[in-house]
Amino acid sequence: MILLVAVAFLGGCDELSARQHVQKGNARYAEQDYVGAVTHYEEGMRLAPDLDVAYHNAGVAYSRMFSEGLETPENKAIAEKATRNLAKWLEKHPKDVKIRKLLTGLWINSGDYQKALVYWTKEHEADPKARDVIQLIAGIHLKSGDWRTALEWYQKDVDAATDVPGKVAAYQSIANLAFNKLFSLQARDKVIGAERTEIAEIGLEATGKGLELDPNNLPLTSISAGLWGNRATAQGQFWGQIIDRAEGQVFDQRARVLREEAKKNQPAPTGAGGTTPTGKPSGS
Repeated sequence: MILLVAVAFLGGCDELSARQHVQKGNARYAEQDYVGAVTHYEEGMRLAPDLDVAYHNAGVAYSRMFSEGLETPENKAIAEKATRNLAKWLEKHPKDVKIRKLLTGLWINSGDYQKALVYWTKEHEADPKARDVIQLIAGIHLKSGDWRTALEWYQKDVDAATDVPGKVAAYQSIANLAFNKLFSLQARDKVIGAERTEIAEIGLEATGKGLELDPNNLPLTSISAGLWGNRATAQGQFWGQIIDRAEGQVFDQRARVLREEAKKNQPAPTGAGGTTPTGKPSGS
């Protein structure tokens, strides 16, 4: 992340001193002395509370000090300082994409999902059709462990998509959610019985609707095969298991065919100098 430079100009003594502290902070940052850097940035804020570049650079420096996965009060406090300063910068520069991304990542990685959701829900309300925002909100809910609310937002993404590829991609997000809930190491032994059947059916409904729009979609076909097979293991009655396994085999075979077709459609590899593997110039 690039720091911003506080350009000095004639003004009040406090503001001039504040900008000098920002420059000194930048020098410390360049030496990877982030503690020394934030000391200067915070002094700059104290002298000139409206000097937004100091908040930007302090937020970036604190983000460098944050350690993802470290559950300590000190690390949590660093994350809070980083996000507070970055949020202050965004008040005047709301479309700074890099800082928005950094801020969101810090909220998520420090487990502060609610602040991330509050921020991005406001963005969604300002532009309800922005699919990237909808997908991000769904992902935050999923990351927080609330997969059912994530599912609702992925469905919003289906509704917001205006073309076939977009809708297919949105259905695949739902299918991926279901697949991961059933097959991930964290959930494999915890999701059982009726819940396992329910999740499989959610995924199969999504793959079915996606394949109606794009019948030759390989990822959806492969996911369908896995979901049917997994649903079979949750079936209590033997005949139900047989039916589900048969459906899974149909999709598995279809996926094999699509993979072979994809291989055939790939361009022939060329060797050095633009030659084919036979040694003949390509195109000859």
